[in-house]
Amino acid sequence: MLDIIARNPELAEPLPGADDYLQAEAVYAATHEGARHVHDVLTRRTRISIEAWDRGVSAVPVIAKLMGEVLGWSDVQRESEIKHYIARVEAERLSQQQPDDESADAARLGVENIVPLR
Repeated sequence: MLDIIARNPELAEPLPGADDYLQAEAVYAATHEGARHVHDVLTRRTRISIEAWDRGVSAVPVIAKLMGEVLGWSDVQRESEIKHYIARVEAERLSQQQPDDESADAARLGVENIVPLR
């Protein structure tokens, strides 16, 4: 990550709403750890989805931009990634309002997997 920051010092800035994480971490996840989707960075490569007050929603546009630059995403793919993550967060919040586990699982799993656009 230090090499990434040395090449682009702006990446030393924290991610919006997730001050404990640097922008360089999203780039590193995409270039060195095999992350291919925004939700992967927010849920697996970092813990932003459970640590941030908004579950990482404010960081999504920045992460999508950074990942898109290194993965060659179109504007349409970047927007799809943002919408998909926000839908996942909404589904998770809805699941926590359900009266039982079965209903909660149905709400949480109601978001389809993201399909890369070509």
